[in-house]
Amino acid sequence: MRMLKNLLTGLWRAPADAARAAREQEAVTSLGPAIEAFNAGRYEDAVRACEAVIAGKPQSAQARHLCGRALMALQRHAEAERLLQAALELDPDLADAHGDLATIRFEAGDHEAAERHARDAVAAQPAEARFREVLADVLQARGRDRDALTELFAALEFAPERQDLLIRLCTGLDRVGQHREMLPLAQRAIAENGESIETLCCLALAQYGVDDLEAAVATARKALRLRSDKSAPYAVLGNALLELGQPEEALAAHRRALKLEPDSVTARYNISLIHLMRWRFREGWEDFEQRLNINRFKAWRSCEPRWNGRALQGRTILIMREQGLGDEIMYASCYPDLLRQSAQCHIECDPRLERLFARSFPGARFHPLPDLNTRERTDPGASVDVYSYAGSLPRHFRNGLQEFPAHSGYLKPDPQRVEHWRQRLAALGPGLKVGISWRGGVAVTRRGRRSLDLTQLLPVLSVPGVHWVNLQYGDRGAEIAEFASAQKIAITDWPEAIDGDYDETAALVSALDLVISVCTSIIHLTGALGRPAWVLTPRIPEWRYGLERDTMPWYPAVRLFRQSERGEWQPVITEIQGRLQDQANS
Repeated sequence: MRMLKNLLTGLWRAPADAARAAREQEAVTSLGPAIEAFNAGRYEDAVRACEAVIAGKPQSAQARHLCGRALMALQRHAEAERLLQAALELDPDLADAHGDLATIRFEAGDHEAAERHARDAVAAQPAEARFREVLADVLQARGRDRDALTELFAALEFAPERQDLLIRLCTGLDRVGQHREMLPLAQRAIAENGESIETLCCLALAQYGVDDLEAAVATARKALRLRSDKSAPYAVLGNALLELGQPEEALAAHRRALKLEPDSVTARYNISLIHLMRWRFREGWEDFEQRLNINRFKAWRSCEPRWNGRALQGRTILIMREQGLGDEIMYASCYPDLLRQSAQCHIECDPRLERLFARSFPGARFHPLPDLNTRERTDPGASVDVYSYAGSLPRHFRNGLQEFPAHSGYLKPDPQRVEHWRQRLAALGPGLKVGISWRGGVAVTRRGRRSLDLTQLLPVLSVPGVHWVNLQYGDRGAEIAEFASAQKIAITDWPEAIDGDYDETAALVSALDLVISVCTSIIHLTGALGRPAWVLTPRIPEWRYGLERDTMPWYPAVRLFRQSERGEWQPVITEIQGRLQDQANS
């Protein structure tokens, strides 16, 4: 809740008509003692003084607003809300009352009403930055980070002197992965406000985000020379050092952050990821639970009572969907372990996975969940004893390499659809049928560090005796057509197999001889089907791919071709080209 430092400033805004203006001017004069009490923090006295004014001037919106604000300070929100609503009945354009109601509704979890009141406040006073900040809070809580940023940019236009707004904008841009936009703002913050721990941390985050890792390390260390007792610079330093291939130094930085801030969610989570990348699963899973406390995940639905891993003994469990499509597929490797406990098992899933999962795990009942940001719990039509997030299952079933099954595929495609795709692939002519995907992730999952373009893959795509089949989701038609025109190499694209239900994608993948891809969900699908995949893997990939070895414990059929130097794809492409030539000639 943001309180004005001096409530008198701007308390009275010219109402719409002269009669109301005269009435409110008189009321504001009478509110002097109430304003004085409020500004002194004597909120009970402020309430009493306001009530006296309201008794004499019942048509005063300002008196009700100030009384409501004092009640908010006393945490008497229900009473405050009634007074603020009454103030708006008297003066529907009273922006401060809308803003305060937005705050009350936001804190109560009613984000829809909070957004409505915040927008009314902005409409009444569009140049008032604080109302746009309230609206940004609400939009962010509703998972609309980019809309929230729009409001913050507008707020900064009206309050360019606000360093805190600059910092907040930088933080928001970091959250959505817009680091190229963040970098000039961080530089502006330093130019206008000097080098502080806050401005330097923003700059280091932006530099890290645009892959200027050496600069990020230097800036983080400069911040630590200013304040070595702050954990934030250590977090950026640790992440940059890891990307530079220095995991031990990165781990030391994150541990230093944790020592300075023992309750740091970020430090614990970062440490867990390094453990998982090094296949230290038992240590990694423990603090991997901290993902649930990271800001962007805080809006997730409650998962209580939480399953603790003990035998279910016939109890009913509901597994809650989380993260991306590839993660869902990976965590599904634990479903057979769960079902062996003879539990009644209900599992949420992306609607695109429902048919595939239902066929693969007939002992469970699947419930499609289209929106991860929903606040509604899935109703399985039965009483649920315990809950678990899908990403928490490996903590109970995958604590060492020996606990990963040497499976030949735990997902089961539709045999008839597999045969359908085999026939369509055969019609392409003799030779290997190889699926290709070259872009992966989104901005916040490091898309730029694990994506290529088709021209870069030309040495691989030029191998004779291979028919290429598109597995790239999203907008790709123009790129495929342009590449075919320029290089005379066709990539067959069947949108009906890629852009809809993943059950169809699974059937196509199962009919292929091989999949070659960057790190993306298609690798998880291919590996879970037990089909061979070759992965172009960054020097420091996402934790799921590990830091070393050419295999993944999750998927025995998957082989990793790793960069030896950060950003250097050519040796990887050359190695895959040679392997593919050998396979095509065999």
